[in-house]
Amino acid sequence: LTLGRGTNVLVRSGGIEGAVLTGTKAFTTLERTDDGVRAGGGVGLPRLLEFCATNGLAGLSGLAGIPGTAGGAVVTNAGSFGVAIADRLTGIRASRPGGESSYIARDEIPMSYRRTELPGELFVEEMELALDPGDPGEIAAAQRETLEKKWKRQPYGMRSAGCIFKNPGEGAAGRLIDEAGLKGKRVGGAVVSDLHANFILNDRGATAEDVEELIEIVRERVASAAGVTLELEVEIVGRR
Repeated sequence: LTLGRGTNVLVRSGGIEGAVLTGTKAFTTLERTDDGVRAGGGVGLPRLLEFCATNGLAGLSGLAGIPGTAGGAVVTNAGSFGVAIADRLTGIRASRPGGESSYIARDEIPMSYRRTELPGELFVEEMELALDPGDPGEIAAAQRETLEKKWKRQPYGMRSAGCIFKNPGEGAAGRLIDEAGLKGKRVGGAVVSDLHANFILNDRGATAEDVEELIEIVRERVASAAGVTLELEVEIVGRR
């Protein structure tokens, strides 16, 4: 199993049967290019955005507040506020266990909403982004504005795995969950956030099983109330 920081991963209590690889100590390149920036797969998105602001590189402000890594952002096509990695990605360098790394151009990588079609064993070592020149102060201000909006709308500072469900074509997942009357719904230590219903919080020592059971309750209630089957954004891994 390859991980960035595991920010949108729910690990079952039985753990992982096998090796877990992360590049946060090894793949930490961060440099400006003629078109934008090259970032190692282990670079944290907050550090990447700070680098972009300092160097006057615009186009990623909507990603402010996402705590994952560059590599994880590619795998999940991370995005928010109308910005997604796929919009700026020009290519990646990746490898398989025991194999050599190779460059893969963006047009060879199928990417859709919160999803990238890459083989599961592929490890993203580096990504390249095409960005726009801009004023460092204005870029930093745009990032702060994004953060402030998220602080007001999302349960920052609370333990969670981020947004649980992808937004369906019928509207925002959080709104559908709210309309189904599920804010505050609890299973053990897991509870649907009162602030943003697409977050399930670890409020009182929740187990992974508490969260997974609550996910299924939410999914069933929304399907019954709105006729919409919610698709997971969070990845569930490990043994029960």
